[in-house]
Amino acid sequence: MVARSAVGAMRLLDELRAHDSWSRERLLAHQQRALREIVRHAAECSPYYREALSAQARGGDVPLEELPTLSKATLMSQWDRIVTDPRLRLADAERRLEGAGEPDLVPYRIFETGGSTGQRGIFVLGDAEFEAVLAGCLRALATIGISSATRLASIGSPSPVHLTNQVFAVFRATRAASPRLTVTMPREDLVTALNAYRPEAVMAYATIVRMLVEEQAAGRLRIEPRIVTSTSEVLGEETRRLVQQVWGVRAHNAYASTEGGMMATDCSEHCGLHLWEDTLIFEVVDERNQPVPPGTPGHKVLLTNLWNRIQPLIRYELADAVTLASGLNPTGRPFARIAEVEGRTADILRLPGVAGGMAAVHPIHLHMPFTRMPEVRQYQFHPANDQLRVTLVLTPQAPPDIVERVRAALGDALKAAGAAPLRILIEAVESIPRVGSGAKLTLIASRPSATNVEAR
Repeated sequence: MVARSAVGAMRLLDELRAHDSWSRERLLAHQQRALREIVRHAAECSPYYREALSAQARGGDVPLEELPTLSKATLMSQWDRIVTDPRLRLADAERRLEGAGEPDLVPYRIFETGGSTGQRGIFVLGDAEFEAVLAGCLRALATIGISSATRLASIGSPSPVHLTNQVFAVFRATRAASPRLTVTMPREDLVTALNAYRPEAVMAYATIVRMLVEEQAAGRLRIEPRIVTSTSEVLGEETRRLVQQVWGVRAHNAYASTEGGMMATDCSEHCGLHLWEDTLIFEVVDERNQPVPPGTPGHKVLLTNLWNRIQPLIRYELADAVTLASGLNPTGRPFARIAEVEGRTADILRLPGVAGGMAAVHPIHLHMPFTRMPEVRQYQFHPANDQLRVTLVLTPQAPPDIVERVRAALGDALKAAGAAPLRILIEAVESIPRVGSGAKLTLIASRPSATNVEAR
């Protein structure tokens, strides 16, 4: 199955890469044709969309912004009616996720998301859809200079129900001796495996990239990657700086999701992330679903997937805070660009405002205090009614005043965001647990961690 998926993806890859030379007008025309096709298919084959879309919309005559949006809550409550194969049932998909094989689901791959945000999502891909995901990922790799001959070390989720696990399995299968590496492996095991493999390129979660570059600086990791790319978590400025300083390369960034596959990718010119608009429609909107201009952070994204015909996602709500880049694409590609992916809307803290009411503290304000604090490896916020607890994972070289420096910098950042002064508790911990099928680190914890901590 892996070999068949890889062959199909390589076929699609050539087609996708040819789109780099399209004009903007040709790209948008292609996008509109694909939108009409997916809307028509959804209306014909999905009971949910047959009711949700008007007759005019089903004919493709309604502008995108007038089509209804789809929340994750609605997706899950209407799952059986949204999928286009009547054999598919949510109960069967859940049993598959629990490890019980369901014969009727053999042609499909089932994935789970949402452990990091508390709202579960279950997604299904057929062979054609999975090949589309792979092709998009291969295009992302090619855009930053990684080919099938490149010694690539990819470090993703340990869970087989997470997309990175299955995609990276294909990457390994097409590269001799490529080790199976996951984000939950002990640090020492990752270092040993990478030293043995000596990759030319590394693709991993941002927090793992940070950990590896620290191991390299300490002399325990001895690799010389010419390409480093981050995915799944916010890539901070401090991690970028360390990668440049230690490995002498600029870190790349990739923006992907189970719902949309590889959605945007950095390139060698580092002029923002190219939005792969031949495979999706990407609307950056405010809380009322109104578009926000380039340069302004959005509250969420409305994603229309143009290739998933099994589980159509039309204007699907992604709780991601994204800022579009202004101006034409300087590389000559026809795609719009993302200037920054700041985090998830779930990572917005709502705190009492200095002028009354509540102040929305954007993730960019929460990341800012740590951009020039290399002594802080990881951090997480635990909000309460009258205080904010912050857990830190510190390097052994952290100075005695690091806690007070964090407290002061965070207080300034919250003030700049319009929040009233509140009590800030800082605690040092040995580690911050990863959660969900993706095994990601969350910025905002839904409740205080049970990890033993040392108050500082």
